[in-house]
Order: sequence, then structure tokens, then C-alpha cells
Amino acid sequence: MRAIRQIAATLLALAAMAGADAQPQRIASLNLCTDQLLLLLVPRARIASVSDWAARPESSYMAEAARGLPLNRGLAEGVLPYHPDLIIAGQFNDPSMISLLRQLGYRVEVVSVPRNLDEARADILHFGELVGAERAARDLLRDMDQRLRRIAARIAGKPAQLAAVYAPNGVTVGRGTVLDDILSHAGLRNLAAERGVSGYGQFSLEQLLVAKPQWLILDVTAEVSGGSIAHSYLQHPALAAVTANARVVAMPPRLSECVGPMTVDAIELLVSQR
Repeated sequence: MRAIRQIAATLLALAAMAGADAQPQRIASLNLCTDQLLLLLVPRARIASVSDWAARPESSYMAEAARGLPLNRGLAEGVLPYHPDLIIAGQFNDPSMISLLRQLGYRVEVVSVPRNLDEARADILHFGELVGAERAARDLLRDMDQRLRRIAARIAGKPAQLAAVYAPNGVTVGRGTVLDDILSHAGLRNLAAERGVSGYGQFSLEQLLVAKPQWLILDVTAEVSGGSIAHSYLQHPALAAVTANARVVAMPPRLSECVGPMTVDAIELLVSQR
């Protein structure tokens, strides 16, 4: 019996070693959202390359963590010099590039890009399995859930106020977007969604004036980019009539481009202003 136990223990140890050997050690990411999840879950030593978007503070929640890592600009030729054993792409990356990488013998996994926190749960767990970071993925979700419960308790019983998202060229966001989910979790009603907008649409200044939203969520890339006709649209004098009676919040793109802990940060930003 003792010998059987020793054999079983040896087999378990060998299985564990095999699992460790199978864990990808040189992971490359071609997409901003997968970049950030990779940086959140995996030790820096196992990251071969991320896209250049990951290192841009205006767009990336993980820009500091990405500093100094090889950047690939989302292109196949950018990752090949680093001999990755796993390449992760998003569903909107170029299919022909993904096909080429696979033809060259590289393991490429294409992951979906979640549009809300509910979708993100399964995606984060799946991502954790792909990169050998299951425990880190579970811990990340546990932390996010704890924060979301605190937010829900904080806004419980408060009326759902009307909010409008306004970006350059009068662009707004409706149902099925990350920002729509952020507004909902912050206890706000999305004007565009209530007007039937799905995805991205446009709102004229006149429509805003008539709707009289209690909140105006502005795209702060205007502060970063500046100078363009599109961004000057946000400086239109007519907006003063809206902002005079609305709570104005600047939403950094790094909090609303992808879904994850940055989404919870965005919700907390809005709730802090209530």
C-alpha cells in the first residue's frame, strides 16, 4: 500500500511538472484589451510583446506596467522576432494576419472582446486558462465583484438620473457599449439608449438642449488631441446651456475602452460625483 501511495505521489508530481512545462512562457498580445488583461494576470517575465497602444497613457489602463516591454504595433512582423509560444489576438484583429501566423506554425488564440461586465466574467476566466493564470483571473474577478457590491450598496435607493455621453462630432453611445454598462452600474439612465441608439450614434446640440440631461459625460480625448474640428465641437457655446444645469464628468478613454477593473474604476468615478 505504501508503495502504491509513493507511485501515485510521483505520478501527481510528474503531472504537475508537465503542466508547468506546458504553461506559455513567451506570450505576445496584438490588441489593447488583451494587452491589458495580459499585464494584469501574467508576470512580466512571461510577456514577450504587447501592442503599442498598451504603452499610451491616454488609452491604456496599464501603461505604466507596459513601459519597457517590446511593442509590436498589432502586426505579425512585430511579434516574430520574440519567438512567442502563444499569440493572443482580439476578435477584430486582421483575420488574414492571424491565418498567416498560424501557417507559420505559431499558436494563435483569438478571444472575444466583452461589451459589459457580465460578458467579461467568462472571458477573463477563459483568458486565465489560456495564459496559465487561472488563480490570478479568479482573484481579479473576486476583487471586481467586491467593489461592485460596495458600489451597489452606495447607490441603493437613489433615483436613476438621466445622463448623456457626448464626444467629438456629436458622437454618443447607446445600448451594447461599455459606457452604457458603466452608466447602468452607476445608477444612471443612458439618454441615447432610451432614444433607441444601439452602439454608436450622433446627437445634435439641439437634441441635448431639449432632453436636458442631468449628467453630461464628456470624452476627454479633446484635452489630449485638441485643435481638430471634431474636438472643437465640444467647445460649442450652445453646450454651456446644457452644462449649466448638468453635472459634467470627463471620462478618460483608458477607463472605457475595455472591460475589466478599469470599468469598475469608471463606475466609481461617476458614483463619487453623485
